[in-house]
Amino acid sequence: MSYLSSEYEFIVSKTWIEKTQKLQKLQNNNDSSKAEIDFVKMEIEALESMYDNYNNSQSYFRRAQGGRNGLREVHDKT
Repeated sequence: MSYLSSEYEFIVSKTWIEKTQKLQKLQNNNDSSKAEIDFVKMEIEALESMYDNYNNSQSYFRRAQGGRNGLREVHDKT
């Protein structure tokens, strides 16, 4: 995960790290059930999707930020 610019990104990344560490512990423990390991893998995939979706949506709005300036200028002239 890359540079974190928001609290949301920080929390998702922190949780992702915790779940990844938990998965490593479960995989190293012979007493861990396959269901438990699969569930943690699913949680990690969900966190990765949340992080990617947030960044993709923010990227769109960051690119479009200057796109509204022309609208404001036209509105002010009328």
